[in-house]
Amino acid sequence: MNLIPQNKKILIIEDEFITASALNLLLGGMGFEIVGVEDTGEGAIKATEQLKPDIVLMDIVLNGEMNGITAATHIREQFNIPVIYLTGQADDSTIFQAIESEPFGYIIKPFEEKNLKTSIMMALYKHELDQKLMESERRYRAIAELAQDSIIIFDRDYSIAYLNSYAIQFFKKERIGKSKIELSDIFPQELVDQVQRSLDSILSEGRYQRITLQGKLDSDEFWLDTIFVPILSRTNNITQIIALSRDITIQVLFDKEMEKQGIIQIEKNMEQFQILNDEIRNPLAVIMSIISLHDDEESRIVLEQIDHINNLVSRLDHGWVESEKVRSFFIKHYGYGKLCQKDEHNM
Repeated sequence: MNLIPQNKKILIIEDEFITASALNLLLGGMGFEIVGVEDTGEGAIKATEQLKPDIVLMDIVLNGEMNGITAATHIREQFNIPVIYLTGQADDSTIFQAIESEPFGYIIKPFEEKNLKTSIMMALYKHELDQKLMESERRYRAIAELAQDSIIIFDRDYSIAYLNSYAIQFFKKERIGKSKIELSDIFPQELVDQVQRSLDSILSEGRYQRITLQGKLDSDEFWLDTIFVPILSRTNNITQIIALSRDITIQVLFDKEMEKQGIIQIEKNMEQFQILNDEIRNPLAVIMSIISLHDDEESRIVLEQIDHINNLVSRLDHGWVESEKVRSFFIKHYGYGKLCQKDEHNM
């Protein structure tokens, strides 16, 4: 910030000619550029639009029908230019009305040169900071609106200060005409308690939290991978909490389907093991009984081969047992036993 007043343009709105002339001379000597002098509220608004000053010095009592407070309100709302009141009015009623117009300063006549310059420089500095803050807010808001994830900002009382367009669309909410948005205005009822517990945890522990939110919208189940992050002030106090939620419903449903198909395949393999056992071991037993009646070299060779085949079948039996263990694990942890049985009947 350049604190040297050169090239900063000032518009003076003053109905007393002597005071206006003194201000013109005094401010010019400080290095400011005086772009105009007006004595009515209507003239102040028109001059502001045409001359585009950096700041306006406004008397409250002016010639014409419009007073300085009304003119200042128009200038702030239409042109976003800072206004400092320079007036002899110091009663509570006038000051209260002036405050409502959000001025950048209030100087009581007669004024001191040093106080005047300080007030102008402080107003210019504050306005510049406000502009940077507004630009930053617009920039981040634009990024949030373009995001393909839900972004929600919570106040400390759990009300919702902001939610982006994606969140409004995801939760199927139209424009909410309320100044204070509650959790229940956005989230399905089954999620309200989950969200509030996460907010409670962050406010008490001060650390981020990552959870999966699971709920239903119009009978359609959904899953959201959600991160809650505290927003800290300069003194490390939590002022708000921001939540970023990514829709992982397709991924969750895909994983569930893969787990289900894995169980079905395991059960098919177990059936094949059982069939193989019956179709091989039973004939082998008959062959062994017949060969055992002969005591010659060829019979002993055949019995050795039968014993080798029997060992292979025993290994298949062991594989069947291990598959049963895997099946039991899936049923215990994923609850697919009934589902698989149902699918088998449908095949």
